[in-house]
Amino acid sequence: MNDTSITIRMNSETKTKAQELFNSLGLDMSTAINMFLNEAVEFQGIPFVIRKYSGDAERMFVDSSVSGK
Repeated sequence: MNDTSITIRMNSETKTKAQELFNSLGLDMSTAINMFLNEAVEFQGIPFVIRKYSGDAERMFVDSSVSGK
């Protein structure tokens, strides 16, 4: 199988934070993105839940995730 390249645009702060996270996990950006894409292909969809919260639900989610409840 031949390798290929892709180019993506992202917020520089997000990129930096992602690189720091992946580095702490022993991964580089390319490996992490490849893991995501392989999971998407295997799962035949996005391998995590995508949902739209109402304003109140989103605030409750953020509050509970910050407080650990």
